[in-house]
Amino acid sequence: MPSVVISLLNVRGLNKPCKRSQVMARLQRDKVSITFFQETHFKEGKIPKKPFQRFSQWFHCPYSLASRGVSIGIHKQLPFRLSDTSVDPDGRFFFLKGTIADTSVTLANIFAPNRRQVPWLIQTLALLTSFKEGLVLLGGDFNVALEPLLGWKVSGHSYPPAVP
Repeated sequence: MPSVVISLLNVRGLNKPCKRSQVMARLQRDKVSITFFQETHFKEGKIPKKPFQRFSQWFHCPYSLASRGVSIGIHKQLPFRLSDTSVDPDGRFFFLKGTIADTSVTLANIFAPNRRQVPWLIQTLALLTSFKEGLVLLGGDFNVALEPLLGWKVSGHSYPPAVP
């Protein structure tokens, strides 16, 4: 498999052309092969035709409101062949199955909700487990504190939380 550089960005909206240009400059500078965007805020039917010219393949999972949305972009020089997709109707994940050169891969881009992340992630990862094939490249914004106990202390709460 060729050398691959992956970029994960929570872009908080890509509807403005000037913001898309800034993001493209960063991807070009970093020589990115595959990019995972979260929070694209693209609405169905309002997705730019080719948001970035250097990426010949784009896969979008929009949402009906101007929020959420994930996208996966693949550089034009990366020999990716798509065989299957799994798309979340709520605009929170997109799974692609295919090959890069002769290697089977699954690309998975996830944007978890701000609340009840753990049950949502368990369900979504179970879907990914049944969908995946070959090497799995998983990225996204999981909205999970790396140290949950520290998160409770910083927010001024005691842990475990008091039960009423």
